[in-house]
Amino acid sequence: MFGIKTFISNYWHHHKQQKISNDWLIWKLMQYFQADQLGHQADTIKADLGYGWIHYGLIRQQKPKKLLCIGSRHGYIPAIMAQACKDNKFGKVDFVDAGFGDGDKDHWTDKAYWRNNEGKSCFKNFGLEKYIKIFIQTTKKFKQENKNKKYDYIYIDGDHSYKGAKFDFESFWPALNKNGYMLFHDICVKEKLPEGEYGVWKLFDEISQKNPHISIDFDKSGLGIIQKK
Repeated sequence: MFGIKTFISNYWHHHKQQKISNDWLIWKLMQYFQADQLGHQADTIKADLGYGWIHYGLIRQQKPKKLLCIGSRHGYIPAIMAQACKDNKFGKVDFVDAGFGDGDKDHWTDKAYWRNNEGKSCFKNFGLEKYIKIFIQTTKKFKQENKNKKYDYIYIDGDHSYKGAKFDFESFWPALNKNGYMLFHDICVKEKLPEGEYGVWKLFDEISQKNPHISIDFDKSGLGIIQKK
């Protein structure tokens, strides 16, 4: 019996030391916030955050204080952003989502999750409430009520039409501080699907010609990063 305990202890400590990341916490976060594995090139079983690594790494290294996240079906990326702030011991995410569902126009596959109590309390239940605040409203209304807010890091994953994505870009680009980052999800989707015609790719093509950028291409989604100079 002693030999088995020793083996398990040695095995655990050996393998624990091989990775910087905490697989258990990652798996728990991905399960709880229902990670979109295909859309973010993630793998819950392997504790692979996919695009989430990029958000987490940028926030940990750049240490933004004010962050804005627009849109999320069940809170996966905003949770990663808030977790990175928590690990930095400072920073806060303003998370904006209209709370639309299948019956609403411009729902873009959202499930009205933020309208119910489960959605409203999910970040608190995961211990992230000090690092994120939910605004259940359209980006138009949020902008009208928060005209003077400035950000160091902005992630756009709301209305995926060209018109909608451009509205979010034009609304919040002026609010992005110099050297700050703006990220766009689904820059490679160029189809018309049941939820609407995707146009983020077109917007990103336009603005990336004028700004330092990185594009992570994947035909099922893609991630674009712009730095404001």
